[in-house]
Amino acid sequence: MRRSTGRGIRALTAGVVVALTGLVPAGPATAATLACGQTITQSTVLDNDLGPCLQHGIVIGADGITLDLNGHTVSGGPGGNDGAGVLVRNRTGVTVRNGTVRAFDIGVAIDGGSANTVTGVVARDNVGGIGSIGGDGIAIMSSQGNRIIGNETHNNAPFSGIGLYSRRDSAHPGTPGVARDNLIANNSVTGNIIGRDRVSPTDTDNDGIRVENDAVFNTFENNRVVGNGLDGISLFADTADNIVRGNTVQANGFYRTTARRGSGIIVFTRSTRNVVENNLVTGNADSGIDIRPPLSTFPGATNNRIVNNTAVGNSVRPFIPSPVFGPSFDLKDANPGCDDNTWLANRYRTFNQACVTTGGQQV
Repeated sequence: MRRSTGRGIRALTAGVVVALTGLVPAGPATAATLACGQTITQSTVLDNDLGPCLQHGIVIGADGITLDLNGHTVSGGPGGNDGAGVLVRNRTGVTVRNGTVRAFDIGVAIDGGSANTVTGVVARDNVGGIGSIGGDGIAIMSSQGNRIIGNETHNNAPFSGIGLYSRRDSAHPGTPGVARDNLIANNSVTGNIIGRDRVSPTDTDNDGIRVENDAVFNTFENNRVVGNGLDGISLFADTADNIVRGNTVQANGFYRTTARRGSGIIVFTRSTRNVVENNLVTGNADSGIDIRPPLSTFPGATNNRIVNNTAVGNSVRPFIPSPVFGPSFDLKDANPGCDDNTWLANRYRTFNQACVTTGGQQV
């Protein structure tokens, strides 16, 4: 199910934001006790746990500053529709680090801007409220050159642990544009299973790492993606030139009960020139690596390179009969003759057609 991104991050643009008195741009980090919804314009070391917040936790109000959560927890309210734990909107060169953000619509949201860093953050239990576009531990919307490194995302819903999205609708706040040139590395993305009802994993669409339409030139490297509701790493239609490298993708896809179960790494129709290499993909409910075929008048996923992966012990659950998805395998390319996809030197146990086995090893 494609997430609608045309609305912008509505829940993240409402409400009154209170300025932090006395802070000015630049200068050394200042220790501060903050209140919910405050905007900081100077590098700040958080001095307190914060929350429950009903509309945003902390808002970044200047370029080039650092928010050090200093081991503290920023918490949202119990009812949802409470915005972002940390909102970085149309900012450049910001760093958010070292703390926990929980129980918001989105844990950390980068909306527009560029070259921001999120590191050492635990984003957990962030569940998008009904009517909100939220639903991720960490989300990048129409922003470029960001670094999401060394974080933990757990039990976020209903979309992903880490999500990349591209806004198409200029009528809503934020700058339209693609999510591109972002680095998502060394993160632990686990147990994001809750579904569209925001309560249970029933009929979940929740991915570990979710890369939606038009995201290009992003790198997903050395992440641990384990036990998520639907797919481990999902490249949606019209994604291109992304690199998925060196990730451990295990035990995803056990919570979808209609249409299909979840795969380890899936590349959807109309995606092209993506590279999937050197990943360990094991124990996923549906296929290990799944390259999707043409759909209606749209071309399949073509001109992708799938190289040097180990995909064994997948297809753990019997496939759900479907005219669209069909049986599951460790290596699966549903394009006839693999079309223009290159498969090379992968290790596997099961496969759906000979072209996915080129130069590989069956174990």
